[in-house]
Amino acid sequence: MDLKILHPKSIMTTNDFPVYNEQILKIYFKICQKNHPEILPPCPVIHKSLGLPLLTENSEFAKKYNISIKKYFEDNLDVEYILCDGSHKTTALMLTHNPIHVMVIENDGDIKEIRKKVDYGEIFSFVSQDTIKDILEDKAEHFSEAEFFQTVEDKTRRMVEFKAIPQFMIDFYNNK
Repeated sequence: MDLKILHPKSIMTTNDFPVYNEQILKIYFKICQKNHPEILPPCPVIHKSLGLPLLTENSEFAKKYNISIKKYFEDNLDVEYILCDGSHKTTALMLTHNPIHVMVIENDGDIKEIRKKVDYGEIFSFVSQDTIKDILEDKAEHFSEAEFFQTVEDKTRRMVEFKAIPQFMIDFYNNK
């Protein structure tokens, strides 16, 4: 499992809008605002090369959930990764102009390793499935309900534009 630093426009994220838990976002935001983003564990992502075979037009997932992510990736060449967990962290990092630290899941063994890190408190939580295939099926189901796909950067900017987050976060984002 590789650790990387990614730009928010390179990560495809969920379409939860506004954020699912504003209190968690506030905690992560304050940690990042106070210049301690290293406290936050890296977010798990899957490279699109693993996801595309399962999520293209003719895949069982795409047929079942009526989605095609392939075109999105073709039209958005900067997007390389699919976020597995950590939407609140990535939003807080983006709002405070910090890079996104990720761990790239490459196989099912990496998922087991992440689960162990949760057990030892190195990672706060991992709200995801036990295999890459299951994670991608879960994402396909989620994305099937979406009207469009988006990156961490797109989603965060939408939250700012529509004032879907607290004003103090918007002010910090706009003034830094």
